[in-house]
Amino acid sequence: MKVILLKDVAGVGLRNEVKNVADGYAQNFLIRKGLAELATIAKVQKAQNAAADRLAKQEAAKESLQAGLASLKGQTLTIRANANEKNHLFEAVHAEAIAAQLKEVAGVTVNPDAILIEAPIKEVGDFTVHVTVGATKVPVQIAVEKSE
Repeated sequence: MKVILLKDVAGVGLRNEVKNVADGYAQNFLIRKGLAELATIAKVQKAQNAAADRLAKQEAAKESLQAGLASLKGQTLTIRANANEKNHLFEAVHAEAIAAQLKEVAGVTVNPDAILIEAPIKEVGDFTVHVTVGATKVPVQIAVEKSE
C-alpha cells in the first residue's frame, strides 16, 4: 500500500515521502497513529512539492551559513572564561559557547552539533575548531582568554 508519511518514522522514511509498505502495517499502525495517510495522486503531488520546498530552504540556509563562515576567514573569535592562576579553565569551553559567540560576532546561527572540537578546551590559549556545513569543514580560530 502506498502511503505519504506525515512525520518522520524511524526505519520507514522522512516526512512527505511516498513509501510502499505492507497493508496491515499501513492500516493498523501508520494511518491509525496519524503518521501517514493513504497516497492519492493529488496528495502525492502536494507531498512532492512540499519536499522540494524543504530541500530548497535547506540549500538556501546552507549557502547563507557558508557565506557567514567565509566572512570569519582570517579572524579569531575571542571567548572569555574563568581560569585559575595557572591558566586552567574551571569549565571546558563547549560547542554551545562557540555557537553563541559565532551568532554574536558574525551573525551566523550554527547548530552546536555541527561544531567539531578535536580535544577538550580546558586552558587559556588559541585553538582551531571545525564547523561542518554539509560535506565541508570550515576551520574557525578560537582564542580563549582569562576573564578578569
